[in-house]
Amino acid sequence: MSTSYTISVENERGANTNYAVFTEPPEFAGGQQPWMNVWYTSFVPYHGSFEIRTGSDFFAWVGSVPASPAPGVIVNSGMSLLARLGTDNVPGSTFEKKVIQNFPTITEVTPTAVSGAFEVQTGSDFNMPNNTYLLGLAKVNNRGQVAPVSSIAPRTDMKVQVKPKMKFFVSESQQVSGEIVDYHSVTREGATIDFSEGEGKGKFYARVVQGSDGRFDVKYYDTFGDD
Repeated sequence: MSTSYTISVENERGANTNYAVFTEPPEFAGGQQPWMNVWYTSFVPYHGSFEIRTGSDFFAWVGSVPASPAPGVIVNSGMSLLARLGTDNVPGSTFEKKVIQNFPTITEVTPTAVSGAFEVQTGSDFNMPNNTYLLGLAKVNNRGQVAPVSSIAPRTDMKVQVKPKMKFFVSESQQVSGEIVDYHSVTREGATIDFSEGEGKGKFYARVVQGSDGRFDVKYYDTFGDD
């Protein structure tokens, strides 16, 4: 059974609020700037709460956008396949991206990804500059859907290693799932939940409380019910 993490978000700010949840963009080989997408959304009344449960369920994802990628643009539906991250002994999943009648697709091929990553390979079947087709990471959201959480607009003939991180953000938001957001505004104004390093490393439960001053307080526990 894979490791499971839980994030509890509590609204004590004095008013009903909409929250959005994001994941830290993975490390993409090639040095391209990744886009961050809204992952979860939830309405939470004053004194209410909601929980996010997630694990190492990482999906390779490809999709398209109706306009050049930028904050506010919502990604179109695409295609995703469950990915296995590489280890020191076993290569991670590798996928070949192809565009079929303007629809981006991926097919699993011989695994060659490095430790901690999966890989997506692009061909020469789309035009450059590319402001239409994206590839990246997706995870299962609160509606049971596999939703993109971060992506790049790749170049042709690339081999992109994607290394996910177990780091998340929560902020007040009216945005919708799949919407591209400004990374710096989310990280500046929201709560940071990091299970990969610092205080959260080795923990499996995070309690996030937004107080009456609008600030977020994050505490980590081994499991639910610990003090």
